[in-house]
Amino acid sequence: MDRAFIEWPRSLWREDSATWDFAPAPLSSSFDVAIVGAGFSGLWTAHHLLLDNPGLSIAIIDAQQPGFGASGRNGGWCSAFSPMSLQAVAATSNRESATALQNALVDSIDEIGQFITDSNVDCGWKKAGTLSFASIPAQLQRLQDSVTSFREFGFDEDFISLLSHDEASDRIHMPQTLGATYSPHCAALHPAKLVDGLVQHLLQHGVQFFGTTIAREIQPHVITAIAPHGNVQIYAKWIVRATEGFTARMHQFRRDSAPLYSYMIATEPLSPSQWESIGWKNRETVSDARNLLIYAQRTSDNRIAFGGRGAPYKFGSRIGSKFDTDPSIHALIEQSMREMFPAIGDTPVSHTWGGALGVHRDWFTATNVDHRTHLATLGGYVGDGVAFSYVAAKEVALSISSNQRVTAPLAIVNHISPRWEPEPLRWFGINALLKLSSHADAVEKRTGKSHRLISWLLGKIIP
Repeated sequence: MDRAFIEWPRSLWREDSATWDFAPAPLSSSFDVAIVGAGFSGLWTAHHLLLDNPGLSIAIIDAQQPGFGASGRNGGWCSAFSPMSLQAVAATSNRESATALQNALVDSIDEIGQFITDSNVDCGWKKAGTLSFASIPAQLQRLQDSVTSFREFGFDEDFISLLSHDEASDRIHMPQTLGATYSPHCAALHPAKLVDGLVQHLLQHGVQFFGTTIAREIQPHVITAIAPHGNVQIYAKWIVRATEGFTARMHQFRRDSAPLYSYMIATEPLSPSQWESIGWKNRETVSDARNLLIYAQRTSDNRIAFGGRGAPYKFGSRIGSKFDTDPSIHALIEQSMREMFPAIGDTPVSHTWGGALGVHRDWFTATNVDHRTHLATLGGYVGDGVAFSYVAAKEVALSISSNQRVTAPLAIVNHISPRWEPEPLRWFGINALLKLSSHADAVEKRTGKSHRLISWLLGKIIP
């Protein structure tokens, strides 16, 4: 058995979601479209392709099973926000393209919600918006700058608004709150159950799934893979690579995307009195304006699921089950959670888990569709993949179905990100960025002010 065939991580979302056991791909098979990766990117791509052409034969292969990667381990946000600023998107295209991409992300939230309703997917979907809090002046300034940035692109109060201390506290009671931003364009959900709903939907429409099938090489019209019973070849008119955080495992793509780890915890269900003390009646998703991202949701069964970034990048882009938990990182995440929500008291943490997400060198999400080779890719969501994968997959499917370049593509289409540096430069660079972000947060927490040099450096590195 190949070492890549590993056990599922124990996350909150795995407790009550399906356990898929699709057989490996046969030694040789042929399809109209073969998709590598059974996460949201691959699943939504198949969904959009079938909307355009229900007669396509589609196969989805995965080294494990559907939802094994970030799609089944994330924070459960379906958000219209992007890892790239509107200014960064406009710099690579134009203002109109940046606005169009943002509007597509906004539309995707309701479209995903409609799919969930139409398909009767029980995934705890609640579109209540998202709040980002500030507890120190530097964070409040960052929120104000964000709102100003969106205003410059024509997005008004209906898209994002700045809340005063009292307005923010009316929604969620947090100590030392100075204010917050609020946007209605976000939903909380159980991500693994959405994966399950998508898989069931695609099975009903004739999509074939193959598990424990590891793609080793992708060339025009053929995927070479390994399965427990031997080497496999899958032939297709079109091949879509949707490998996201696992991209670096394929030697030919090892510098296209770097896997960065994000970790999560979940509490036992809180009591009604604890929720009364916290507020949080509407299940908005929650973050704050620190440099190293944290994110939280109130789950449908009344827990707090809380995650954060900052785990060191592993040399050589290594990923694996031994990295899915990190006691020191989980302890820091728990400390942040209890500081933000002191009413939790001594309620224990019931689940700890983590996983890799995909990051391109310029932090841009991108799709690429080559009509000469019939190869397509999508990914690089930097953790914003629940909604962004839907938008990216729609663009890929539209281009494949039309058999030509789309006349008015979104700004992510055929965006070419630089390749990551070879090791050890990649290891030094990524971990230096993480250390820099962590140091910036420590300085701001101690002084209340941002460090100008560090802020300038982070602004140059992250678009």
